[in-house]
Amino acid sequence: MPREFSPDEAYFRIQIVGSEETFPLVLDVSSFLYDLNLLYEIARLATDPNYGEFKFSRFVYYRGGRPLRDEDRLHVQSLRQESPLALVAVLAAVPVAIGAVWGVVQIVDKIGNASLNRRKLRAEVEKLERENRDSINSAHGLIPNTDEQVRSVLRIREAEQYFDNVAGRLERSSVRIKELEIDIVQQKSTKKSE
Repeated sequence: MPREFSPDEAYFRIQIVGSEETFPLVLDVSSFLYDLNLLYEIARLATDPNYGEFKFSRFVYYRGGRPLRDEDRLHVQSLRQESPLALVAVLAAVPVAIGAVWGVVQIVDKIGNASLNRRKLRAEVEKLERENRDSINSAHGLIPNTDEQVRSVLRIREAEQYFDNVAGRLERSSVRIKELEIDIVQQKSTKKSE
């Protein structure tokens, strides 16, 4: 049965600070958000074994062309459109999401001026994998969690051209990613009775 995103369970928090012109076009801002989301969704469809039957085609660019369950999509925790743009997106910290997160990290690292703490993210991902090792190994096999593994899965799943196309659009965007921070927020402790 599909699960909804719950902030009471562990989740990835992706914080992005952009840099843009003083008065960017709404088109530029909305295109940036769309392309960032599209990049994640292509990576998720390619790297998450739950979507192994999905066949990539040009329809992946359409709003309804990516059959992700809602709990597997990015959710907005906060969005501020001032100068600079600031977005905090969240998604459930499940092992099958790791490949998609690494896909986004790979592109931001490639195109950006963004400061990125890969070592901290790697440590958090390894901790998540350790905590979930049994369920990962029995249910899904290898979950891609390095740049090379993600690239290989994109190629095998015939998603690489779509992924690279969107990455190119982000690279040409007037809204740039200046800072990217990804961390895992652990389960909130239950409140004590008052």
